[in-house]
Amino acid sequence: MNSIPFLVAQATLVFLAAVLVVESFVRRRRASRESEQNRQKQQQIAALTQELLAQKTRLARKEEIADRIPLIVKTITEKLPSGSLPAIAVRFTKEFFHASRVGFFVPVKDSSDFTLLVGFGFPEDWQGKVRFPADEGILGVALQKKVVVAGFESSSSGRRSSRPSLEQSGVMPDFVAPVFGIRGISGVLVVAGCPFPLEEEKKYVSMFTDLLSTSLQKDLLIESGKSSVWVDHLTGVSNRLYFLQRFESEIRRTENYKQPLALFLFDIDEFKKINDVHGHAAGDVAIRKVAEIVRANTRSSDLVGRYGGDEFVVLITATTGEQAFTYAENLRKRIGETEIRFPGHDAPIRITISGGLAIFPTHGLSTSELLLAADNALYEAKHQGRNRTALAQSTGLDGAAV
Repeated sequence: MNSIPFLVAQATLVFLAAVLVVESFVRRRRASRESEQNRQKQQQIAALTQELLAQKTRLARKEEIADRIPLIVKTITEKLPSGSLPAIAVRFTKEFFHASRVGFFVPVKDSSDFTLLVGFGFPEDWQGKVRFPADEGILGVALQKKVVVAGFESSSSGRRSSRPSLEQSGVMPDFVAPVFGIRGISGVLVVAGCPFPLEEEKKYVSMFTDLLSTSLQKDLLIESGKSSVWVDHLTGVSNRLYFLQRFESEIRRTENYKQPLALFLFDIDEFKKINDVHGHAAGDVAIRKVAEIVRANTRSSDLVGRYGGDEFVVLITATTGEQAFTYAENLRKRIGETEIRFPGHDAPIRITISGGLAIFPTHGLSTSELLLAADNALYEAKHQGRNRTALAQSTGLDGAAV
C-alpha cells in the first residue's frame, strides 16, 4: 500500500521534469526564433540604410550634374583662345567626374601613335614623349570603334606585351572617348579613377566629348577661314561633303545615347521640265526657294544639306519614326503650297517634292545603309505617283523586304 503514493510521487516528478524539459525546449526555440527575427530585422535595417545612403549619393550626384552641366556648356561654347579647348576639357572632366587622372591624347605627326598633350595625374615626362600605338588596349578599341569605351567593356585579350599601352603603363582607364575634328579623330580623352558607377556616367562622357567635338570643329572652321568650303553656295545649306561627315558623327552620337534619328531624302518632282520650260536660271530659283523653306521649317539641332542637283537631305536627330514622318509630310505640304516666281515670268508656279524616310536603327546601322534605304523609299514615292513621302522598308537577314 505504501508503494502506491511513492509511485504516484515518482510519476509526478517525472511528469514535472518532462514539462520543464518541454518548456525549456519551447523557450529555447522561441528565443532562437526571436534571435533570428532580430537578426533579419537588423539585416533589413542595414540594407535599408545602405539603400538610403545610395539614394542620397545618387541624388547628390544628380544635383551636382544639374549644377555643373550648364557651366560646362556655357564655357565650351564661348569664343575661346586658339588651342585652349584640350586644357579646358581636362580641367572640367577632372572636376565633373572626380577623376584621379584625366588626359587629352593627340596623334603624333607622321605616325599612327598617340601622345599626351595635356593631362592631370600623369607623370610629367609623359607629355609629348610617351607614345601609344593606335591599335593597342582600350585606346585602340575606342579608336577603331570610334565610340566611347568604358573599362568594363574592353577586353585585354590579344594585347601584344611587346608593344606599349595605357594599361601596360599602369593606367587602367575608366573611359576612353574619341574627340572628332573636321576630318576625323583629332584627340582622345582618357579618364581614370572615377568613383561613380561607370554604367551611369558613360552617357555624360559621351555628351561631354560630343560637345567638345562640335566646339573644336567650329573653332577650326572659323580660325581656318574655310567655313565656306562646307556650304553649298547656291542654297546656303550644308554641302554634300560636310553633310556626310556630320552624318557619321551623328550616327556615333546616336549609338552612344541610344536615341533614334531619321534621314529624309527628297527631290523636286519633274525638275527637268522647269529647266526645259523656264530655263536653268529658273531651276536655280526653285532650288534656292526649296532650301529656304526647308531651313525655315527645320529645327536648329537638325542638319539640312544639298545632296546634289535638286536633291536635298535632312538629318533629324532625337526623333521617333512618327515624329520624323510628320515633319516630312508637313515640309512636303508647305513646299507644295508655296508660289514661286521666276524672273521674266509673270505667272508664279507651284512645285511638289517626293521623299524617302529612313530611321536609325530600323532601316540601317550606317550612313550608307540609311542613304540606300531612303533612296529606295524615294524611288517608291516616285513610282506611286510623286508628291508624297514613303517610309523605307525594313530588310531581313537575306536582304528581302519584310
